[in-house]
Amino acid sequence: MHDSDDRSTAEAEGECHPTPSRKLDSVPCHGISGSGRRVALDRRVIVTGGSRGLGLSIAQQLTTNGWQVGIVARDGEAVAAALRCGAAVSGVSADLVDPIAAGSAIEQLAHQLGGLDALVNNAGKVLRSRFDELDPEQFRAVIEQNLLSAVHATMAALPHLRQSGGGSLVQISSISGTQPLPGGSAYAAAKHGLVGWSRSIFHEFRDEGIRVSLVHPGSIESGGSPGVPAKEVAQVVAGILQAPEGTLIGEVEVRPLQAPQS
Repeated sequence: MHDSDDRSTAEAEGECHPTPSRKLDSVPCHGISGSGRRVALDRRVIVTGGSRGLGLSIAQQLTTNGWQVGIVARDGEAVAAALRCGAAVSGVSADLVDPIAAGSAIEQLAHQLGGLDALVNNAGKVLRSRFDELDPEQFRAVIEQNLLSAVHATMAALPHLRQSGGGSLVQISSISGTQPLPGGSAYAAAKHGLVGWSRSIFHEFRDEGIRVSLVHPGSIESGGSPGVPAKEVAQVVAGILQAPEGTLIGEVEVRPLQAPQS
């Protein structure tokens, strides 16, 4: 969920829908309507955590907009299902917490895509628990899954972005990365770390033409719970990637217009 926390329910309940231009092999999916202008088909992007929920919506939106999309996620069956539905042209199963596995996955996808113009770091997991109820391994796992997975993917992607003459990094953070989250301190710590790291590397890479953007979703609609539909957050990500060359959309909060009902 995001305002109160983040996107865990959206990730767990993501649906796979084909893009109108794809031919499917008897896969029981439902069509989606695209929005936003199409871009050249030689634009290549990797979406981490792209097999379900918000990540899948981002992959679908970018495919609809004409990007060549590769996805990476831990669940190999979910990756295969996303590929069958036409959400991406290439996919790999890997645990990005492992830097060697992350490097191998990004290298494989960049090779299959013929290069890389953008990376969307969406992989992550929420844990709601009071700090005094956490054990050290639980805290460590949240930091690894939400911060180090993005660090490892970015390290592997940077050489490919430089070969392309620049490119974009889009980090899917959370409102929890900019404000306190009682009952979710480990997740807030991870997202605050993601925000601080991203703001820092923006200054390191901007002269190379590499853009670094942060998206801070609030509550995401899922299973009848109120919030912003995942597809609308995906449209924001697509808009960031389609900004004119030399222009940066730095940070965007995406939350419901109406305040949650108590």
